[in-house]
Amino acid sequence: MESLITFILLFSIGALGAFLSGLVGIGGAIILFPMILFIPPIFNIEITPSVASGLTAAQVFFSTLSGSYSKRKSNDISKTIIVPMSIGILMGSIIGAISASFFNEMFINVVYTFLAIVAVFLMFIRVKPKEAHETYAFYPLLFIALIIGFLSGIVGAGGAFLIVPILLTIFKVPMRKVITNSIFIAFISSIGTFLTKAYFGLVDLDLAIPLVIASLIFAPIGTTISKKTNQDVLKVILSVLILLSALKMIYNMIA
Repeated sequence: MESLITFILLFSIGALGAFLSGLVGIGGAIILFPMILFIPPIFNIEITPSVASGLTAAQVFFSTLSGSYSKRKSNDISKTIIVPMSIGILMGSIIGAISASFFNEMFINVVYTFLAIVAVFLMFIRVKPKEAHETYAFYPLLFIALIIGFLSGIVGAGGAFLIVPILLTIFKVPMRKVITNSIFIAFISSIGTFLTKAYFGLVDLDLAIPLVIASLIFAPIGTTISKKTNQDVLKVILSVLILLSALKMIYNMIA
């Protein structure tokens, strides 16, 4: 009975994370990590931050894989965004994932909270987007992605929850284009993070199975609904999700 409850619980958590991944173009880690960390203990299922980080990496990999596949024919795909940011975030995420094994659990929580706060701040900056067909500078995108990859790799995130507000505010990319390209970048990032954490034995396969199944099912549903949703609504949804996650992590550290 306990194993069934665990399966259903993690499947439900994975379904929400995957749906949001497809809806707003993120890996889902911004919501998934605290949910895995805080919800299971309510049902007497203890999951440490290190294990939660590994499970998050697994879910992000499969949800962004599924979401990217469903968006593969989109007209909003931009190689001038995907190529430099994918290279930078892949390199950074591998370094970050390796570095995570040298830090304690409190540090992982602090890094996660810091990333969430930065993302919230950027989401509330309003700028006028550029034309959808414009190209973007290679090296600035590469450098920023390298930093994002390193920091997000520590917590097992794909980094898209930071990529989205940065592309919106700094590079002034239209929201719809941001959502499409960020999920591809998050997938590339998740490859390095997931494989590295799996190599170090930080991915609990038994617990990861329901998350993976949910990801493959619900990420495409999120991308389908995203195409029919107003861009401002999507931005508000993402802002609220990041803010709630940041507040929850802060409360947990000071409680």
